[in-house]
Amino acid sequence: MRRTTARLHLVNALTAFAARARHDPGRVFDRLLHEQRSVSREVTLTEEDESELQHLRTFLGFIAEVDSLSGVGWLSVRDMVETRIRNRFVVRRLQAEHPEILKERIEAPVFVIGLPRTATTLTHKILAGASAGRGPYMWEMDNIGLPRPESEVAKLRKRTQKRLDQILALSPSWSRIHPVRADWVEEIYFLLNQSRLHNTMAPMPDYLEFLSTYDARPDYRFVRDVLQILQFRRPTPRWVLKHPDCLGETAAIHHVFPDAKFVWTHRDPHTVMGSMCSMAESLAYLHNRPGAVDPHAIGGIWLRILPEMVERARRARGRMPRENTVDVAYHAMMADPFAYVPELFEQLDLKWTEADDRNLEEALDRPRDQRGHEYSMVHYGLDPAMVDEAFGDYGLFVENLTVDRSR
Repeated sequence: MRRTTARLHLVNALTAFAARARHDPGRVFDRLLHEQRSVSREVTLTEEDESELQHLRTFLGFIAEVDSLSGVGWLSVRDMVETRIRNRFVVRRLQAEHPEILKERIEAPVFVIGLPRTATTLTHKILAGASAGRGPYMWEMDNIGLPRPESEVAKLRKRTQKRLDQILALSPSWSRIHPVRADWVEEIYFLLNQSRLHNTMAPMPDYLEFLSTYDARPDYRFVRDVLQILQFRRPTPRWVLKHPDCLGETAAIHHVFPDAKFVWTHRDPHTVMGSMCSMAESLAYLHNRPGAVDPHAIGGIWLRILPEMVERARRARGRMPRENTVDVAYHAMMADPFAYVPELFEQLDLKWTEADDRNLEEALDRPRDQRGHEYSMVHYGLDPAMVDEAFGDYGLFVENLTVDRSR
């Protein structure tokens, strides 16, 4: 699989000088924050906001320590941080101007959770496309705001799509691994400050240590605040949300959304590991100098991250009502989605309609990563025994769930 292009090498060369700023990440962050404060003088942040911004500053420090980070990688991260800072001010400004936003109720949201590469994206798009469902679109997470005229929405979509096209042009494999468009429902990664998935840019063991004591509840309170804005003065939807890191933060999600439902997709961990590492490798080539990408380091970091996420979710599940979580067996769903998905809708109290039947067909027809992506684990320094030991009895749970659904 071709992971880079000549254009990427050229852009890295052109941005090498600008990327020197990463050697003083604190100064970069302070400048970005100062610029936003200057243009948002009327906005007052909360104590929690200020604390979370400092945590974001800490993350920027961790990624800046990656010696192999390329010019494209650094500028991509800087832009991501700048967007997270700006979004914080936008949300607080809108809340101050329209206090009634805070009265919006986010009722029984559905979180699609599961290890990466377990059809979480497909499941998310199917549920979010339901007649009574709603997911955040890529363009609107990029431009958080109240209802706008369609002419303005079209301009914002076009601007977001242009940015996405620039990224896809640098990484030919990414459009197959995770197809994305401005007008498609997208995961809430773009609303979260912290995520284990940041390690797809480069393995950051010290950042994982930071996350081991990080309280994710403020992140999900901010997600709630954004959803309140996105449904304000609009038809009230049943929100369907997704991001791989949600699997490791179900306790935090349950605290912020006590009535949330979790749809947990399951797949053989051996298949997941190879596919996840391949995805991470593609993103590593996008963010680092090509010669510095180490497949074995990628395998090691994700063999640490993914089993820990599963264990955290299983512990949290044991402290929640049983009906809060619905299990989805990957192979059973993919074998007969037109029988399986209506059952899933029923379990979530979503009505199945003819429109949903058409939406399911459309979702299944969209480009998906169907070939050339599931690399051998050996490429990443892994073998089946290592995966079995890391995941413990979870592999048996998945096997039994698949057998039960196939009967």
